Amino acid sequence: MNDATTHLSVASGDAAAASGADAAGSAAQAPRKVARKGLREQAADLRGRFDALPTRQRWLVAGTLAVLGWLVADELLWAPARAWAAESERIELALDRGARRESTVTTDLRRSVATFGPVAPPGPAANGREELARAIDDVLRKHKVGGYSYEARTGQRVKDADAGILGGAVDRLQAEVKFEAKAEDLPKVIADLESNPVIDGITSLRIDKNEQTRKITVQATIEAWVQSAGGRGGR
Repeated sequence: MNDATTHLSVASGDAAAASGADAAGSAAQAPRKVARKGLREQAADLRGRFDALPTRQRWLVAGTLAVLGWLVADELLWAPARAWAAESERIELALDRGARRESTVTTDLRRSVATFGPVAPPGPAANGREELARAIDDVLRKHKVGGYSYEARTGQRVKDADAGILGGAVDRLQAEVKFEAKAEDLPKVIADLESNPVIDGITSLRIDKNEQTRKITVQATIEAWVQSAGGRGGR
């Protein structure tokens, strides 16, 4: 009986010792949490490593950093500055050419400006088509012209290099309009169309007499100028 008790005590002691050894081993194998260095400590560490390098390697690292800094500055600062300077020079030259054109203005053109008023700059292309259609509809409704046909398209771009530099390229919006009007009303309709601020001109006009209705059939190409969507004014 005493021998059995002794064996049990020894077994329990061995188990406890084994358990303690396993716990100690696990504690020894657990990774220690390393404290994270601050920016100053990291910078000091890098400076120490740099100072520990041989002189030639330090010069090589310094030269590499200088080249990288120059490339970054050229990409982020100097390249945009050169582009802005070139654009400013183009704008200045365009303004100078525009100022010199004043000396070539004829007397007839000055009289036309005095009679009809100054020319308004073209509006944005986003609203140009809708405004042109509304202007034509307002004039024809005013003179009680109904049942007209309307077809719009974009014509050739106005050829002026300075326009693209100063305010964006200028496009022509053209509307093919066909309607009938009384002979006595036609001059008033044409005058109101030409005087509308949205309409820049009537570039084509064809008139036929309808013997059946005793009215005048008119086919006109009405034009409005707008700034293209990719111009400076649209940015």
